[in-house]
Amino acid sequence: MGGIAIKNTPVPFFIRPITTRVAGGIRTNYLDPNFDTTFSFLEGQLKTSPGGGKYLCGSNLTAADILISFPLIAAKGRGGLLPAEKYPLLRAYVDMLEEEEGYKRSIAKVEEVDGKFSAMI
Repeated sequence: MGGIAIKNTPVPFFIRPITTRVAGGIRTNYLDPNFDTTFSFLEGQLKTSPGGGKYLCGSNLTAADILISFPLIAAKGRGGLLPAEKYPLLRAYVDMLEEEEGYKRSIAKVEEVDGKFSAMI
């Protein structure tokens, strides 16, 4: 995700081609392959969840689901980073996590304290 921020950082016009190329190289050669490896692993984990469960470790929500929810929800918020066509189970899983009552309460609490909520990292 860092390559995206670098690419959109304001820089003098004569330096922009360099930063754009560096950011594109970072994304293409490092970030995208790592995202693909991680997302493919999680997609496979959901396919083989114990007892046919809807969560990573079975039919109950666990700390593993809560911890992985933060980066996955942020990835979903970054358009195109977590495409439903490539990762249908993972995308449905993230949608389901966002509908969890505890998640909704936590967002409401953040908005109460901070006035806004952003899943972007």
